[in-house]
Amino acid sequence: MDRELLEYFLRARPNEVGGDHASPVMTCIVERLPDHPAMVFSRSGEVLLQTRPAIALFGDCTRFGGSSRHLVDRWLADPVACERHLVEVGVTGHWHLRRYRHADLGELELYRLLLVDPVEHQMLLVFMALPGSPTDEKLRRLTIAAD
Repeated sequence: MDRELLEYFLRARPNEVGGDHASPVMTCIVERLPDHPAMVFSRSGEVLLQTRPAIALFGDCTRFGGSSRHLVDRWLADPVACERHLVEVGVTGHWHLRRYRHADLGELELYRLLLVDPVEHQMLLVFMALPGSPTDEKLRRLTIAAD
């Protein structure tokens, strides 16, 4: 997880938290991104929905209950989680392209996009690699292995 996203979730106001399910629009978008790591969060950071590649990169957050379903809580309560899954390690010279480390895949360069639905108070986080890049190939293998 990167610092910017972590800080966003930590600033969440309780009265802005959405429901415990992804909205129909967010669900529709995520269903059309099966090959990309994508996650839907409530305003407070509760993971509501994940694609299979996101589960492979971050672990299955939706199978937990209570505060363990909040990515920030798991991140802070379980230091090993930081080493097991995707962790930001720096930025590149390209706009929005960031470097990450994954325990099994090694270094990855991914574009990260965060879309916010101000009505439902939900966020969609999507990661994408440059087509044909080494990271793209790693994500393809990860998707195949997750099936």
